[in-house]
Amino acid sequence: MSRQAEIVDTLQDKGFQSVHDLASRFDVTASTIRRDLEQLETMDLIKRTHGGAVPVRQSETPHQFKEELHRAEKTAIGRAMAERILEGQTVLLDGGTTNLEVARNLDHQTLTVVTNDLRIAGEIARKQSIHLVFIGGELLPNSYTMWGPTSVQQLSNLRADVAVFGADTVWDDGLYNASSYEIELKRLMRSIAKEAFFVADSSKFGREALFKVFGMESFTAGITDDRLDPLRASHFPIPIIQATVKRKGAFR
Repeated sequence: MSRQAEIVDTLQDKGFQSVHDLASRFDVTASTIRRDLEQLETMDLIKRTHGGAVPVRQSETPHQFKEELHRAEKTAIGRAMAERILEGQTVLLDGGTTNLEVARNLDHQTLTVVTNDLRIAGEIARKQSIHLVFIGGELLPNSYTMWGPTSVQQLSNLRADVAVFGADTVWDDGLYNASSYEIELKRLMRSIAKEAFFVADSSKFGREALFKVFGMESFTAGITDDRLDPLRASHFPIPIIQATVKRKGAFR
């Protein structure tokens, strides 16, 4: 994971961080952190303040940063979710980097995957035994997902066994997104599936987000990683499955 990607993630999770705290966290000099913060500010991802920085919460994290963040956790989650998908099912994969890991771990011999995510579609297209149905439409700004009236019309004519959703934020009462663009489409996805799961790494739990997309009652279970406090996981009204992460040591 790049240091700048993790700096953005740390600020989004914890709020203000001083240059000294960031330098200690990443074991680099204060000058190195200041250069990182200067670059991140030009990308409108953070705002420098006296002695540190704060997140710019209205901005979307660049997709390349999202894929770098919590890669080991997302890989473990993707594997755990793929194991719960049965041969012969029709699976609807919502967009996002965690569902991209689900797609990478699908090795079924008879499976149909429906998705509106370009990168997930590309991953599935390389798997000759899996049938791909791609949902078209307009490309959502700053992402790889399709949306709009064409997407809604196409989805309205489909049915799925399982839908798998990502999330910007997970709270006890449901899943939230930072923007409202995909709310209608996501809810339609849920309505055409017999059951649904959500996949979200532990950093997503309790973060700020404005728009509620689903209540917890919409899901059979959620899958996260083993960094989430088990006591916290036990307080959810549905099972929260914690995938074991293979760790290679601390970031340097």
